[in-house]
Amino acid sequence: MQDRVHNPPLYPPAVTPSRRALPLLLFLGRFVRNPLRALPRAVYEQPIVTYGRKRPLVTWVTDPELIERILLKDAAKFTKTRLEKRILVPVVGNGLLSADGEHWRWQRKLASPLFRHSEVIGFCPKIVAAAHEQVARWKTKGQRFTSDVLLDMTETTFAVIARTVLAGINEQEGAAIQKAGHDYLEPISWELAATLLMPTRDIWHPGQARMRKAAKETRDIVQRLLDQRRAAGTDGDDLVARMLTVRRESGEPMSDAELVDNLGTFLLAGHETTAKALTWTLYLLARAPEWQERARHEIMSVTGGANVTPAHIAKLEITTRILKESMRLYPPVPVMTRVNTEDIELGGKFLPKPTLVVIPIYSVHRHKLLWTDPDRFDPDRFLPENEAKFPRAQFMPFGFGQRVCIGSTFAMLEALAVLATLLQHARFDWDGRHFPEPVSRVTLRPKGGMPLIVTAI
Repeated sequence: MQDRVHNPPLYPPAVTPSRRALPLLLFLGRFVRNPLRALPRAVYEQPIVTYGRKRPLVTWVTDPELIERILLKDAAKFTKTRLEKRILVPVVGNGLLSADGEHWRWQRKLASPLFRHSEVIGFCPKIVAAAHEQVARWKTKGQRFTSDVLLDMTETTFAVIARTVLAGINEQEGAAIQKAGHDYLEPISWELAATLLMPTRDIWHPGQARMRKAAKETRDIVQRLLDQRRAAGTDGDDLVARMLTVRRESGEPMSDAELVDNLGTFLLAGHETTAKALTWTLYLLARAPEWQERARHEIMSVTGGANVTPAHIAKLEITTRILKESMRLYPPVPVMTRVNTEDIELGGKFLPKPTLVVIPIYSVHRHKLLWTDPDRFDPDRFLPENEAKFPRAQFMPFGFGQRVCIGSTFAMLEALAVLATLLQHARFDWDGRHFPEPVSRVTLRPKGGMPLIVTAI
């Protein structure tokens, strides 16, 4: 067994659950501020928890076997929810994230070849180049300074997605895309709460006009990007070229609306989740300097100080464990939802159709029945001999089952290559004051950003 890091236990900020199930108005009040605040403590301690008096308003499921049943074995009985579609469709239409049935399978089949390991490994030089550009931006600020690494990682991962799977997209539109995405997601809890209250129709809520404006701006920008690429030619084997040239069995091409749906999906989801994973990882390393130095030593030993290459990635064992433990404590997408299409018994609970079934990945990853000392940062949980004992749905930073994230291989490569490059050239320290609350806004973002002290090395 490899040597452990001998440092005091690190308990990074977590959301404190309520002691009991809250009355509906109080529940919704906490939910709007941060959906994770509305979770009762039982969700971290029991395999399945229902909320509602006459019938379940929400059922939280955290047991890995039950999750496997929902997302894999009985997936046909648990479909995407209206709530999820209400959030996603205004921005990504009927693309890969929101589509169901044959339309989803067709889009998945189209995109899957681009995300094979043999394909994504070739993107490593472009990923590393984007990370070096971030290092160069930091160096213009001096030797030691405070930077919001949430913004830094968002800029870096957007550059990566624009040069790889969406090659040819004009990066100058990046800031507008990022702002529109932020404006859309910031009031998202109001949209969720409104759907819980009135599941069959739309009702007004604060931030609604802002969300609609941001959704339209996002789709308008993506349409312009599509037009630019079409005008420049469709040569290449990236996702944009494939979507522009693909034909249905009837010979018809994808409509512009379908193209915008899928481009928007990969443009937004493709960088947002990895940016959050890197942000939380840098925060944890700033709080656990012994682990940071151990990772840096491994990276320098493997690379010899040279640029990270595909051959180096598999050798970064400690760095990989750190990234996985970071995504355990702070999963980039903290919640999944489904709805049962027929009356069903699940974990001893009767769920009449349609019941909102919530898989709170954040709670699964911190569950007292699944993890020893679950709130403690300990990358050695992911030593091979330990990880081999996990049930399949105990650790799922990229989801699970048929709809597991299509870009998970790409995301791991990107996160490791960027993280290794940054640690080669900078040290990250905590300011001792900022305790970032993890807030669920589709992705898991740190409240107040992520200011860290960056020192060039």
